[in-house]
Amino acid sequence: MVLPAHTWFYRRSVGATLSILAGLAFFLLCMLLPLVGPAGSKVEHASENEMIFLSWLGITLLLSVASVLSRWERVRKENEPRPIYSLLLCITCIITLIIQLTGGFSI
Repeated sequence: MVLPAHTWFYRRSVGATLSILAGLAFFLLCMLLPLVGPAGSKVEHASENEMIFLSWLGITLLLSVASVLSRWERVRKENEPRPIYSLLLCITCIITLIIQLTGGFSI
């Protein structure tokens, strides 16, 4: 039986891979956090630091949303457990984006 082309996204291995990549991306995002902190926001290249941080935050957010979407379809169809940690990572990325856009890290 041939599967439709779009079902590859909902495979177990794809969801697990996206979850691992999102976790690693968030780990790197945490290492980039000093770029937008008090010391990194007072240098002459602060705008470049902010662009790097926001770019990586966008990549992390996309990976975490993709992992939630990939795993959520299996929750509905196959009655698997909900992706709680992927959801928490997605919410954490959204909160981080809000804090960054309001200037909360550069206090």
